[in-house]
Amino acid sequence: MKFATMETRAAKIGAKKMFDFRFFGIGLIFFMDFNINTVDVLPDFIGLIFISAAIGKSFYASENLAKAKKYINILYAPALAKFIWNIIYFLLDLKKIDGSSLLLLTTAFSGFELVLGVLIFANIFKALDSFFQLGDKTAYLKKSDLSAKTIKFFMAFKFALSIFPLIPVLLTDDAWDGLSIFFDSYLDADFVKNLLLPPSFIIQTLTALFLLSLVIPFFFEIAKDNDLYDYIKSKINYELLNNHFLVAKQNLQFAFLLFIAGCLFFVDFQVDNINFLPDFVICALFVPGIYMITNTHPELKNKKLPVFLLVNSCVSILAYVSGMVYRFSKAAFFEGENALLLQILKYVSAVSFFASVIFFFFIFIEFYSFILELRRLHIEFSVRYLNKYLTSAEKNYGENKTKIIRTASAAFCVKILSAILPESGLVIFAHSMIIAAFVFFAAKGLYQIKESIYSCYIEKEQSERG
Repeated sequence: MKFATMETRAAKIGAKKMFDFRFFGIGLIFFMDFNINTVDVLPDFIGLIFISAAIGKSFYASENLAKAKKYINILYAPALAKFIWNIIYFLLDLKKIDGSSLLLLTTAFSGFELVLGVLIFANIFKALDSFFQLGDKTAYLKKSDLSAKTIKFFMAFKFALSIFPLIPVLLTDDAWDGLSIFFDSYLDADFVKNLLLPPSFIIQTLTALFLLSLVIPFFFEIAKDNDLYDYIKSKINYELLNNHFLVAKQNLQFAFLLFIAGCLFFVDFQVDNINFLPDFVICALFVPGIYMITNTHPELKNKKLPVFLLVNSCVSILAYVSGMVYRFSKAAFFEGENALLLQILKYVSAVSFFASVIFFFFIFIEFYSFILELRRLHIEFSVRYLNKYLTSAEKNYGENKTKIIRTASAAFCVKILSAILPESGLVIFAHSMIIAAFVFFAAKGLYQIKESIYSCYIEKEQSERG
């Protein structure tokens, strides 16, 4: 296997700023939910971009920052899905969506943000504290502890106020009648929700501004500390020069994370016939993941796979957009001279969707072969350089290929049938469960392969240290 020279990589990275902790503070600003007409003008995914830029190359020097970067990549998916949902909700004016569904979506998105946000910053502050202690900057530790607690409170408070105004939708009509009689005033879920939204928005915004005013100066302060920067930079360069498999390990981790995240978008998560996990995102996630692998292993070049992904990204976007426009136009009761246009739009949506699913099946076959080849290279590496004894399961790593292809074929057939079958709740639920089961086993298989490949690097490092 061919690996990039660490010295060359260190020289390239050293030519520019490796990280900038100021971006932590800027990124936190985008975690505020500042909504105008249901559209978040401070999208979370932009904040994630800034936080990722703040970490930069410093994750080479800290396992905690590497974990934080991993959680950031995971959080991109719900953050982008939330942004897309807000845009669709605004453009299609989905004000009459079922209240319990809206509460479920809000709780799901906010829950992801809470859990992953806390994990991201918990690991960031663990890494910073380690740098402060080893770099003789213990004066920062108290400020770091206060900032960490402040961010945790900010995340929890934001979660609570995001779902609090929507809780009234859980009450039944009989309960609202009883409350109306008790308070001698007409009350219903929409009235109380609209009553709670403005104060919740104001309280959340003012509290966020106050809390962030305590944290942001801390990040700007440590970003100006040249001694701290030089210390972390020296640790990064040391790792790049001495850990010969560091880049390969990092590329492998991030690439498989993108692959697993991409698989999740194959599931059809629909609310009011709107799919909030669009298929074209799979292509957007797979392309950089494949590039990371082939950049480390040039011998794995696959000409068909990138072409299929590029073509299918266009076809899948066409299917998604035309399907959305058709549903919106159909709901608006276009008649007369627009009936023909509506029919054409329906056929374009259906044909492009079928073509997209077929392309995804070809992509699956090529990608499966690509992953098997990657695993074969590492098995040969283990035998040749680590003198590893292989079990029968490791030797026959491709024995289930036929069974996996057949299972995938069945799943893709179910995917196609979703455009033909009636849009009843039970049909949509059964369809989603079958696709979700397939995605679960695909993601599980990818994770197991990643772990088996990753163990090769760990064993090699241990043998060198021994």
